[in-house]
Amino acid sequence: MNKRYMLRGIGIGLVIGAGIMYAIAPAPTLEEITGDVVTEATTEEETTTEEVTTVEETTEATTEATTEATTEATTEEETTEATTEETTEETTEATTEATTEEKTTEATTEEEKKSNGKKSITVTSGMSSEQISSLLEDAGLVKSATEFNEWLIKKDYASNLHVGTFEFKEGATKEEIAKILTTQGK
Repeated sequence: MNKRYMLRGIGIGLVIGAGIMYAIAPAPTLEEITGDVVTEATTEEETTTEEVTTVEETTEATTEATTEATTEATTEEETTEATTEETTEETTEATTEATTEEKTTEATTEEEKKSNGKKSITVTSGMSSEQISSLLEDAGLVKSATEFNEWLIKKDYASNLHVGTFEFKEGATKEEIAKILTTQGK
């Protein structure tokens, strides 16, 4: 931000300085010019006009360059800030999702180790029947998550699944698993 104001100040200073130089430069009057002096004054006036024109062109070029540089810098800053915010949000969301999945998997694995001959899974809010079927497959309770999910949908169990921690005995049938999942969990 401070660079932007500094560059504006320099540009404005150059424009004002050129204007002052133009206003201060003495212009010869017709009364003072006589004979041979007229030629010399005309030459001096042309030289002064060329110098002022050069200063004005330089000032304009500097002002344009300053404006372009400021615009580019501002655009780059805004783009960088927007990209950083988006990346941060995406990273936070991905990390949160990964952490939640890890906790669910860890909890399921710990519960499997604790129980003898029984396996348990934890169903959280927002899980679909596909995700629940996948948990059952991971726990070794069903052979295929896809087949079990299709069976749940066909038998109309998919819309009645509850949230909670459920225990299943090893070798439970599809029907037994479905009945447990459609009752209130622990």
